[in-house]
Amino acid sequence: MTKISIKLTNKPYTIFVKENIISEIANFHKKNFDNCKAYIVTDNNVKNLYFKALNNDFIKNKITTKAFFVKAGENSKSFKVLENLAKKILADGINRNDVIYALGGGVIGDLCGFLASILLRGVKFIQIPTTLLSQVDSSVGGKTGINNQIGKNLIGSFYQPSAVFIDPLTLTSLPKEEFISGYAEVVKYSLINDKLFFNWLNKNVKSILNLDKSTILKIITTCCRKKAAFVIKDEKEQSTRILLNLGHTFAHAIESELKYTVKHGAAVSVGLLMAMKLSYLLNLSNKSDYKILYEHLRSVLLPTNLNELSTKIKWSSNNLIKKMSADKKVHKGNIRFIICHGIGKVLIKNDVEKSILKETIEGFI
Repeated sequence: MTKISIKLTNKPYTIFVKENIISEIANFHKKNFDNCKAYIVTDNNVKNLYFKALNNDFIKNKITTKAFFVKAGENSKSFKVLENLAKKILADGINRNDVIYALGGGVIGDLCGFLASILLRGVKFIQIPTTLLSQVDSSVGGKTGINNQIGKNLIGSFYQPSAVFIDPLTLTSLPKEEFISGYAEVVKYSLINDKLFFNWLNKNVKSILNLDKSTILKIITTCCRKKAAFVIKDEKEQSTRILLNLGHTFAHAIESELKYTVKHGAAVSVGLLMAMKLSYLLNLSNKSDYKILYEHLRSVLLPTNLNELSTKIKWSSNNLIKKMSADKKVHKGNIRFIICHGIGKVLIKNDVEKSILKETIEGFI
């Protein structure tokens, strides 16, 4: 088992990474939260895969459980779903000693984390991420939230879990498209501060796509350690943690434009390329950096232009820029971008001229 500590002053916790670790969660609950109820929240897809075994483990350990199921997909990150869950859980008599378990991908984790942060002004929750995207990124660090018509994750809180349990074997049940989508977040980490990791990823495309066990384990643990380091240094995203938004200013605008019908990782893939293209136009990266990134994303079957995401709308740079202007990362009226100084180094840029931004986006239409 790999253990990664998130050493925060107020709420330290551990990420546990191990094959079949889901079978050990009930024992963890018994040891740490004896006589406390377990509220399991999952989506209708994950319900058919992992819920029954987890629930049975709790029952065998004489732990009282209650389960709640939501529709799979980004649309469940809404006030309507949040309110419905809150109503049902409060009606069941939850108290502050009980634990909410988020069993699923990033949507479930974000939704449950926000729910836990506001129920009774804060109850415990534990992440059990089952997708690559949630395992390497969203389950770690305490960012929670829901979407609305204005944008993605604009309503939420920073609220840390009590633990994170990652079973790499859950990735074998993912549709290939879902796994590949999550891989965009892996690429993001390599671009931020680790060119050697990017080069390693580039050399191991076949093993990645074949879900080679040792390769996947290295990816998960490397990304979790990187995320942990950023979170420990800057829990509330006041300085260095902002760098983890590489590609996301573009990606969130794309998702909003498509009304969240596109996979997050697919939007991030195009967003990463846009960020590299912007960096190139600002003379901070060179054309070869862009080409290397483009070819790597293509090699793992990730999208590299907007029409690959959808041909049903007429893409407009002005529309995307307008969406970006509503992003939570806007700083003193300026859209904040994380851009690349080559592969493996990034920086914050607040004063990008609109003409350069339009040129960047239009190159992807």
